[in-house]
Parts: sequence; C-alpha cells; structure tokens
Amino acid sequence: MLTTAHAEFGFPHGGCGLWDTTVLDWPLQTLEEAVAAQVGSQITCRSQWLVKRLVHLFTAAGGRTSTRVRLQQLEGEWHTAGTGTVPLAEVQHVLLADQDVAEPFLGVGLPLLSHAQACMWYGAVVAEGTAVDAEHMGQRADGSIEIWTTEAAELDALKPFTLESMTLVWNEKDQPLNAARCAHRTIEAVHDLMVSGRLDEA
Repeated sequence: MLTTAHAEFGFPHGGCGLWDTTVLDWPLQTLEEAVAAQVGSQITCRSQWLVKRLVHLFTAAGGRTSTRVRLQQLEGEWHTAGTGTVPLAEVQHVLLADQDVAEPFLGVGLPLLSHAQACMWYGAVVAEGTAVDAEHMGQRADGSIEIWTTEAAELDALKPFTLESMTLVWNEKDQPLNAARCAHRTIEAVHDLMVSGRLDEA
C-alpha cells in the first residue's frame, strides 16, 4: 500500500522537478507533452503530474493507496494517525523518500522523515522568457522555468514573473537537489525488499 500524509498524491506546492539522467534514466514514457522537457542530461518535469501518473500505474497493477496517513508509535507498536488510517500490524517494510513537503496543517504522529542534515530549498516557476541565472534550474516543456535555491531572497527579483512558489526539505545538506536521487534510492530499497525474503514471510 502506498500512503501519503497529504490530501493527495502529487502535492501541488512542493516536489523538485529537476531530474539528472546521469543519476538515473528517465523512468516513464509520459503521455502529456507538457510534463517534461530534456536538455542534455537534465530533464525538467512537472513532478506533481509525474507522481500522479506513477500512482495511476501503481494502482492499475493492483496496488492500493491511502491519503492523509501519518505513522505513530504507541506502546512499542506502529499505528497510523489521520483520517486515512490503515492497519500496520503486518507491515514488513516502510519506504521513505529523500524529501518531505510541509503540510498545510500540523498532523498527529511522526513526520514522514527524520532528516540527518535537513536543508530548506525554495522553488519558483516563472513565465517563459524570464531572464534567470541560477545553478539549479530547467525549462519545462510548456516554456516555463523551474528554479530552486537555498536562499529565499534570490527569488525576490522574480516575483513579478512567478507562476508558482514551492518549498521542500532536502535530506542531505551538501547534495544537489535532484529528483532522480529519490527514485534511485526507492529502486534500491524495493530491490532489497524483494531479495530479503520478507514477502515470503508475510
């Protein structure tokens, strides 16, 4: 079962859309032409749309989903908190991503992630043709430009041209913002689960 602490998969105000194919090949043949554009080894995707597409594929393959779920430990046992509670008595493995997006309201239970070297990133999507000079940026297929920085003030001059603002917490302070790293770690975790024998036990 795939769960999220948010009200939907592909939360609209967070999620990095910068993807480096030197870390991991592009994993999905997207159907919507506006989802992604590629320049060299970098792909800029509308990550929220990509998440929704992947969740559709997951459920079509027999997976289940539950939104508004947080983990909570009571008397040494894991439970879920929120309106989308699910039983955890038989859970054998929990996968965690590299990033977390702040919820609009505080939830009950543990945060989705516990960051070892938490680093806040500030993102913006600006209109096509906007003059931008940033280290972490890419142009989307619809012409808009996605930008990320650890200094919020660097986006101030772009506010008149900003279509969307985003924030996220990245797990490793000294690592570049790269959505491919999230997918790569997830693939490794799924592989480890498949060869661990835990599925047979379950």
